[in-house]
Amino acid sequence: MTGHAERTAKAAPRPGKGRRGGTSGWIPDQHGAWVMVIVPLIVGVLLARPAPVHVPLAVAWFVGYFAFFAGGLWLKARGPRKRRYVAPLVTYGVICAVAALVVVMMRPTILVFGAVFGPLVAVAVWEAWRRRPRSLLSGESTVLASCAMIPVTAWAAGDPMTVRLWVATAVIALYFCGTIPYVKTLIRKRGDRGWFTGSVVYHSVAAAAVTGLAVVGLVTWLAVPVFLVVALRAWWMPRQAERRGTPWRPRTVGFGEMAVTALVLVAALVPPGVFQPVTV
Repeated sequence: MTGHAERTAKAAPRPGKGRRGGTSGWIPDQHGAWVMVIVPLIVGVLLARPAPVHVPLAVAWFVGYFAFFAGGLWLKARGPRKRRYVAPLVTYGVICAVAALVVVMMRPTILVFGAVFGPLVAVAVWEAWRRRPRSLLSGESTVLASCAMIPVTAWAAGDPMTVRLWVATAVIALYFCGTIPYVKTLIRKRGDRGWFTGSVVYHSVAAAAVTGLAVVGLVTWLAVPVFLVVALRAWWMPRQAERRGTPWRPRTVGFGEMAVTALVLVAALVPPGVFQPVTV
C-alpha cells in the first residue's frame, strides 16, 4: 500500500529498504498489519487495569512482530539474499525472547496461552515456509493470534476473564478476520466472483451474529449498525470498482479501514447497557 517517487528512490534508499530494492527486514512494510498489532494490545489495557507487566509484554509483542516479519522474508528469500535478513531476525528475536522471559517471570501462568499462540504461529510460519505468506490461512491465523492479545493483556494484569472481555474479543476478531477477504476483493482478487461472494457472505453472517449478541444483551445495540456498515462496504466497494472500471487506490482503502476500525472499537468497548433501543 505504498507508492514511490522514482527520482527519490534512485537518489537514496527509503528507510527500511535495501539498496537493490525490496525491504531490508528491519522495518515491516505491511502497513495494514500495524493496526492489528496495535489495537488488541490497547483494547486489552482499556478493558483491564494498566499494570507494570504490560511494558515488557508490549515490547515482546511489537518486537515479536518485527522478528516474525524478518523471519518471513528469510524463509522466502533464496541463496545469498537470505543473509540480508539474518541481522534483523536475530536482533529482534533476542529482544523478544528477553522481554517474553521477563513477562513469564512476572506472570508465570501466562504460559497457558501458549496453547493458543503455538498452533496459530505454526500455521503462519508453515505458510511462510511454503512461500504463501499472503494466503487466506496465513492471514486468518495471524489475525486470530493478534486478537488473542486482548485476553492475554488482561490475564497478565491479573484481571478476571469476564464475559465482556471475551465478547469484545469476539467482536473485534469478527471484524479483523473479515478484512482479509475484503481487502483481497479490492486488490489481489479484484473481479474474482468467488472471493467477492465469500466476503459478502462472511460479513453478512458476522452482522447477524453481532445482532444476536445485541438481542441477548451482550453487546451494545450500537454494534448492529456498525456491522451493517461493515457488511455493506464489503459489497459496495468491490461493486463500485467494477462499475467504474478502475480499482480503488490502496491509500483510499487504508483510510477507509481506519475509520471503520474506529467504529468497531467504539462498538466493542461501549458497555452493553448503552444505546439500547427504546421500548414503549
